[in-house]
Amino acid sequence: MSVYRTLHANVASEVNVSDIGRRRSASAGARDESPPSAVRAADSFVRKAAPSNTPFPSTFRWIASLPREVRPLALLKQFPRIANMLAQAWHDPAQFREYMFDLLIDRRGCRKGFPQDVRSEVLKLRAYFDHIHPHVRTVGRQGPQ
Repeated sequence: MSVYRTLHANVASEVNVSDIGRRRSASAGARDESPPSAVRAADSFVRKAAPSNTPFPSTFRWIASLPREVRPLALLKQFPRIANMLAQAWHDPAQFREYMFDLLIDRRGCRKGFPQDVRSEVLKLRAYFDHIHPHVRTVGRQGPQ
């Protein structure tokens, strides 16, 4: 048996991810009046993973738990995906520091950077985090990744 096997569109697995709800509704309507080839095309719809560009409820709860002077509201409005990541990493100090380091340091040389209001919020948030977690040492990977 070869490891290079073909994946079947109707078999759910970790490797063959698809939008099952959309496949079912598209294939149910297509089966009635379409030829079998059209049904197979509808069943093979595969959605690519993309970061969520809307704030999660947990992100709103995290921001509400912060003191008013360090709440990153401009970041939430302009970059909700980054706010989601910060909220998820908040309870893991090493992970939060590493993500914050990656946000603020441009190792690729091609980033535009944040607008001034967002940048100042991120720096205030980092200072607040450093104040409540003084024992966690600063992290940062060396060299390009």
